[in-house]
Amino acid sequence: MRRYYAFAITAPVFWSLAGVVVKSLEQATEWQINFYRCVSLAVFVAIVTVIRYRRSTFSVLRAGGFKTVVAGALLSGAMLCNVVALKYTTVAVAVFVMAAAPILAALLGRVFLGEQVGARVWVSIGMAVVGIGIMVGGRLQIGDTFGVGVAVLGIVFFGVYAVILRVGKNVDMTPAVFYGGAFGAAVSLSVSVGTGVGLAIPWIEAMWCSLLGVVQLGLGSVLFALAAQGVPAVQLTLFALGEPLLAPIWVWLVLGDLPTVATLAGGATLFAALALQISATRK
Repeated sequence: MRRYYAFAITAPVFWSLAGVVVKSLEQATEWQINFYRCVSLAVFVAIVTVIRYRRSTFSVLRAGGFKTVVAGALLSGAMLCNVVALKYTTVAVAVFVMAAAPILAALLGRVFLGEQVGARVWVSIGMAVVGIGIMVGGRLQIGDTFGVGVAVLGIVFFGVYAVILRVGKNVDMTPAVFYGGAFGAAVSLSVSVGTGVGLAIPWIEAMWCSLLGVVQLGLGSVLFALAAQGVPAVQLTLFALGEPLLAPIWVWLVLGDLPTVATLAGGATLFAALALQISATRK
């Protein structure tokens, strides 16, 4: 059981690497970035699945059934909505909206899965909301309703995704990550070509985008899918909040973008919320 919690804790570490890489890219658009990282994500997960199961690969795909396809579509929607939200609203608003994910997952998990939400989890949720609220502070300006709406839609996608992973906890839901990459690549390709931007970017940026797919999305999403076999949906999304906690730290360490006092204070509160959940796994 502990290994599932270790997977849930580690996954956001990989996810949090996106910010520092994306901020380093000069020419690639958000849809080009999504295309290359989604393609490499799908290829990576396909290779991992074939290596793990060999001749049983198709049996694993059939065992997951339609729910892996639905989970993949939801995952791709969450990834794409996050990027679009950042295009139409501020990072602060997008991060603040993410705080609603554990609450949504708790409600969905309780209604559809009958999962009990203990006092410790509710305290962690409250601390997470307060922490992210402190991080955005006075910068929270909802100036574009569309951007906020897309961010909320992304949280709905991710919350339902976490619940569906729990529905399929008795089978390997890793193929859902493959479907997520495939769907995301198809949508990003359509938008990039349809808008006339195309997919041509410097090879070094294409390489970094592909590494995002393998390392940041691939390893993180595979670990998250495996964690769902033993971690309740609400706790999964609580651990996922490690991403906005760590992302500004990598930007600070690598690019020298010093976080504000509010970011540090809110991050400390968010870390305390995550630590409360981690401590619970040792009992």
